[in-house]
Amino acid sequence: MQVTAVDGELVTFDSPTIFRADGERIDSTTTLRFRGRDDLLSSLARAGFAGSEVRDLPYAPGRGWLVVAQAPPES
Repeated sequence: MQVTAVDGELVTFDSPTIFRADGERIDSTTTLRFRGRDDLLSSLARAGFAGSEVRDLPYAPGRGWLVVAQAPPES
């Protein structure tokens, strides 16, 4: 993988896949959005989720989050 752009919360990277059987290469470009904790919790609240909390991943503290939230009631 190679990061090709960083624009605020957005990170774009190229990731080729090469198949062993025939050497075919498929290139893929992906953009991920890395949001802050407060922005994530605000979005969940606006979407109707309740009791939302963000925890550190138990196996990777400080490197990722586990988000726990109660789904909004069905209308």
